[in-house]
Amino acid sequence: MKRKVFLKKFLHDDEWRYGIFFDYDRMINAVVKSIPGTAFSSRRGCWHIPCDESALKALLSAMKDIADVDISAISLPSERKRQDEEVPPDSEVNRAGFNYDDISGVDVSKTSCQGRRGKYGPVSFSVSEREGRLIIRFMGRYDQAWISEMKTYGRLYYDKLRKDWSLAWSQMTVDSLADYFMSQGVEVKVIRPVPSVEVRERRRESGSGIREYNLNEGARQGIDKVRRYLDENRYSGRSVEAYISMLELFFKYYHMKVPVEVTESDISDFFNDFIISNGYSTSYQNQMISAIRIFFSLNGNGSVNVLKLSRPRRGRSLPKVFSKEEVSRILNSPLNLKHKLILMIIYSCGLRRSEVTNIRLRDLDRDRSVLTIFEGKGNVDRVVPVSLKVWTRIDEYLKSYRPVIYLFEGQSGGKYSTESVYRVFKDSLLKAGIDKEVGVHSLRHSYATHLHESGLDIKYIQELLGHRSTRTTEIYTHVSRRNLMVVRSPVEDMDV
Repeated sequence: MKRKVFLKKFLHDDEWRYGIFFDYDRMINAVVKSIPGTAFSSRRGCWHIPCDESALKALLSAMKDIADVDISAISLPSERKRQDEEVPPDSEVNRAGFNYDDISGVDVSKTSCQGRRGKYGPVSFSVSEREGRLIIRFMGRYDQAWISEMKTYGRLYYDKLRKDWSLAWSQMTVDSLADYFMSQGVEVKVIRPVPSVEVRERRRESGSGIREYNLNEGARQGIDKVRRYLDENRYSGRSVEAYISMLELFFKYYHMKVPVEVTESDISDFFNDFIISNGYSTSYQNQMISAIRIFFSLNGNGSVNVLKLSRPRRGRSLPKVFSKEEVSRILNSPLNLKHKLILMIIYSCGLRRSEVTNIRLRDLDRDRSVLTIFEGKGNVDRVVPVSLKVWTRIDEYLKSYRPVIYLFEGQSGGKYSTESVYRVFKDSLLKAGIDKEVGVHSLRHSYATHLHESGLDIKYIQELLGHRSTRTTEIYTHVSRRNLMVVRSPVEDMDV
C-alpha cells in the first residue's frame, strides 16, 4: 500500500511555499530532498518547495511510484468542488483529483498562490515591532464576514485614524488568516516591518550579515559528521535542522578560522557579542551550546574543553493552568462532536497538540482502556488511560464520522492539522468566556496540575506525560494548590 503525502500552502519569509507532510519514511524523505528548491522549516517540522508549477510537477512525478500525493488542500475551493463533481467515486484518481497515469493532464496552475482579483481589493499584513501586533489593512472593498473571522483570533482593535485593524501577533495568526483570505480569492500582501535605527545599528555592529559567508572545508566536513551522528541516533528532523543551522551560524561567524583554531574565549565572545546582544533567548543559547559540544566531541576538542562550556541560568516561568470549572466550560463549548472529542482527549489524556492529531485507530485499545502514544516528543512512547466517559464519546464519534486511518481526519483525508486544533481551542475559549493568553498546551498543564492536586504521585504523572526526568514534571508542584491549602496566612491571627 502506498504511503500518503499531503501538501499544504503556507507563507515562509514573505514567499508562498508548498509544505510537504508525511509520516517519516526514509525513501520519501530522500525523494523530497532531491526536488530542486527544497528547504526544511524547523519551526513547522516539514520540507517545503517553491509555490510554482515546475516544482509541483517535479514532486508529483518523483512520487508517482512510491506515494499518493494529496493536493486538495492547495486547490482553490471552487476547484475542489469542481473536482468532486467531475471525478466519479470509483475512479483510479486519488482524493486530490490527481491521476498518476497522466501527469501532463494536470492543470497545476489551478493551485496558484497569487490569489484571484475579484470585486474585493487585496489585504495587507504588517507587524508593529514595537507593539507586537499584526496590522491588517483592507486596500479596497471588503466583506463584513472578514471582521467576524478576525475576531475569532482574539481581541480585535480598529484604529479610526489609520483605518486599519490589529490583533496580537503570532505566526499562527498570520498563516491562518492568510490562508483564509486566499480561500476567499483575495490577494494577501505581506509587508516586512522596517527595524528601528537603533536595532539596525546594533545588528550591523554585531555582524548580522555573517550568514552570507561560506563555510570553510573543515567546518563543512565537521557539520556533515554531526548530521550523520544525529540521524544515526534518531534525533527528530526538527532537532537535526536546528542543530545544523546553529553550527552553520557559529562557524560562519568565525569563517576565517578552521574549527581546530577556535578557542573557549572565541565561544564566549560569540555568545556575548552576538547571541546576548541580539536578544536571543536562554533556551536558544542552551541549544547552541549543546550543538557546539556535539561538534567538538565528534571532531576533536582542539583548544576547547566542552565540559567547561557553562550554560546560562534559566528563568522559571510557571505553566498557565485552568481551574476544573474552566476546563468544564471549555469542553462543553463546542457543538461539533469532533471538536468536543479533540479537546476532551487532549485534557483527559494529557496530550500535546501534535500527539492528538497523530492518533491512529489502531492506537486505541478498548480491552485495556488505554491509548498508546507513539514517538511523542523526544521519540518517547507511552501508554495513557482513557476514561469511560471518553470512550462513550469516541463511540458516538466513530459512528458519525467513520475515519479510515487516523482518529481525527481532515475533510480531504489525512490527519487533522494542528492548526485546526488550535482554532478549535481558541473558538472554545471565546465561547466559554475565558479571556486568557494561553495555548492548547494549557489543557495538558491543567491535566497534570489537577492530577497532582488529587494526590497522585509525581512519578506517575511523569510517566503519563512522557517526561524523561522528574525535574520537568516537578514544575507542576509549584502551581498545584495541594500543599498551599494547608498554609495558614499570618493575617488570620491578627485583629484586623
